[in-house]
Amino acid sequence: MMIVARRVVQRHNGRIGSSFSSNFYNCPQSAFFSSSSPPKSEQDDDKTKAKQNTSITATNKAAIDATTTSLGQVIFLNSSKSGTAILASLAIGDPTLAVFAGLGAYTATLTAQSIGLNEQSCRDGLFGYNGALIGCAASVFGPSFVPVGVAYTMLGASATSVLCASLNKALSQPQWTWSFNVVALTSILRMKPLEAVAETPATDVAATSLSNSVGVMDFVASPLVGISQIFVVDSALTGAGIIGSIGMYSPKLGVHALGGSTLGCLVGLLFGADTSDVVHGLWGYNSALASMAVGTFFVHSREAVALSAGSAAASAALFGALQPLFGSLGAPCLTLPFCAVTSACYLLDGQVPGLKLAKEPHSPEKNA
Repeated sequence: MMIVARRVVQRHNGRIGSSFSSNFYNCPQSAFFSSSSPPKSEQDDDKTKAKQNTSITATNKAAIDATTTSLGQVIFLNSSKSGTAILASLAIGDPTLAVFAGLGAYTATLTAQSIGLNEQSCRDGLFGYNGALIGCAASVFGPSFVPVGVAYTMLGASATSVLCASLNKALSQPQWTWSFNVVALTSILRMKPLEAVAETPATDVAATSLSNSVGVMDFVASPLVGISQIFVVDSALTGAGIIGSIGMYSPKLGVHALGGSTLGCLVGLLFGADTSDVVHGLWGYNSALASMAVGTFFVHSREAVALSAGSAAASAALFGALQPLFGSLGAPCLTLPFCAVTSACYLLDGQVPGLKLAKEPHSPEKNA
């Protein structure tokens, strides 16, 4: 999701060609036998083509780096390598969703570049991470017909870039995933994807419950599933892969993520939540995001660790309040709990002794 974006794609439409003014039959024989070197015009053409190929290669690499960095920024990782590992982890749990996430990130970044938004922010994935989440949401909650889902992803991802630019001026703090929530819910509230679940016959629900009985290991794995649910994937393996991706960037931030998700799941159990929701990670993903946000933006201290845990618990509690409300509308509450709680935590800078925002937010290790 956020800290700082990729290089503007340059297109080369020039057509390379050469013309020779001398007539074949009027050329002296020495022109064919005296030298093995090609004519100067051909050498110039070859150099021009080589430069163009180098430029295109660099442009493609920049576009790929911006896309993968955007995936990392969903969870505060300003790293193309971590973003690539996240994409691979998503493919383990849901290959189609991984493609949609990459498409959303690429489209959002390209849109930002096309309308002239800040180049550095584009390179650092700040205009792409909301688009990645749009792709995830479109894959799960959008139309089942793939071409329509692709269109939804591209249109929604493009819209997040424009909204990001507006929020940058309107907010005095990071914009978190507000753009994703606004754009995604505009569509989801109309389509009401969760209504079909609510209307499932009671006999089918009972049969499903029997076939999916919850065991101890399901509870143990629920924090990892909560991590994967940040990207709308229901997979402990994907969650483990994402934790590994975070660990590559910052081991302590990985502790924040896993600890936050665990606290969220525990709050769900204390609140008497449906155990199915807990083991499927629905109580963990907002908490993981909130805990990571504190670890990323605040100077590492005992107070920051306490705030990280408190934000995780508060995000889970707010999720418990919003879930029934949005469920009655046939929609998920997405990452609204995380956005609300983290915005409040950010404002505690200087208000509580020991809580101080980092001058250059990165990770608990570098914020110390």
